[in-house]
Amino acid sequence: MKRTLLFAALLLGAALAAACSQQPPAEPVHTRLFAQGDDGSRYYRIPAIVTAADGSLLAVADRRGDQQGDLPNLIDVVLRRSTDRGATWSDQIVIARHLDTCGYGDAALAVDPRSGDVVCVFAAGCGLWASTAERPTRVCVARSADNGLTWSPAEDITSQLYGPGCDNPASAPISAMFAASGRALALDDGALLFAVAAAHTGEKWPPLYNYVCRSDDGGHTWRLLPAPVATPPVGDESKIVELSDGSWIISMRNPAKGGRRYAVSNDCGASWSEPGTWSDLPDPACDGDIIRYPKKFARGREILLHSIPADSSARRNVSIALSYDGGRTWPVRRTVWDCPAGYSSLTVLDDGSIGLLTEVGDWDPGYEIWFTRLTLDWLEAEPEAAPVAE
Repeated sequence: MKRTLLFAALLLGAALAAACSQQPPAEPVHTRLFAQGDDGSRYYRIPAIVTAADGSLLAVADRRGDQQGDLPNLIDVVLRRSTDRGATWSDQIVIARHLDTCGYGDAALAVDPRSGDVVCVFAAGCGLWASTAERPTRVCVARSADNGLTWSPAEDITSQLYGPGCDNPASAPISAMFAASGRALALDDGALLFAVAAAHTGEKWPPLYNYVCRSDDGGHTWRLLPAPVATPPVGDESKIVELSDGSWIISMRNPAKGGRRYAVSNDCGASWSEPGTWSDLPDPACDGDIIRYPKKFARGREILLHSIPADSSARRNVSIALSYDGGRTWPVRRTVWDCPAGYSSLTVLDDGSIGLLTEVGDWDPGYEIWFTRLTLDWLEAEPEAAPVAE
């Protein structure tokens, strides 16, 4: 009898332990990082986030002063930095401060895997729609060797990519370009990539093409890859992700709204597939982000994360979608911001948690930029049916 009672007690204890170990995953934690009035600026836009080599988080935004518009507005590129996984954040640090005749904006971030330097690519000057082949809008790079604390002066790399002085035949038809804001990409072989939206004419509101720019020396020099990824009406702000087999997927903002557009390269950008449409990944013509979640945190699975508003017509309900089959389908989605919200950027922290930086709000009266820390377990706990593009 005593043995039976002891055995029953052991079973009960095991059951209670199992129940305790199956607690629901922690809810996302939101922290506002940029708001109207901060550091004297009325407007903030364009989030970009990266995890530095030392594990610190760098959250970057456009500080747009009294005017909310894009360049040639006199914009500063600024960041806030966290060394405790997003619990607290530094005061603003300026990456590039505008001049009387030149602003900077639309930052894209990557960490050079060889040196650990943080590389920040951004636009400068007259802006996309005023650019011409003779007087093009500029592309600049700044870098930090101390995990975001200090930054080199902005270096103009425009002539390496296009415009007067560029000797790359692939750039000959291009009259304007800018890097898509958010995350640039460090490949497994150490090279750095960023995608650009480019115009081929000097017309007002020209259609946009997509190209990829590559650096093999840690972001010191760059070249435009010759094959355009997509031609109008497909092209716009885009992000690239590398799969474990070495292939690349580019996720492209859809100017027509509806489903997100994408293309695949199996030869390091020498050629691209015809663009396809993710019908289970709606896109209201908005910039989003796509990253590969590290296998060491994913129990050996290959998982892609994609942040984008979960709507095919309006910028609202920013969510994170998951793909388990190399981007062919996106069966899991969790809404993070159930409200008007726009651009977003993703990173993975050194403990496997996920960081999301989001424009929350609307054009009128303006956006706030919020950091959200969440977990893969939370994303997978209660999957929502992925909406179908209209």
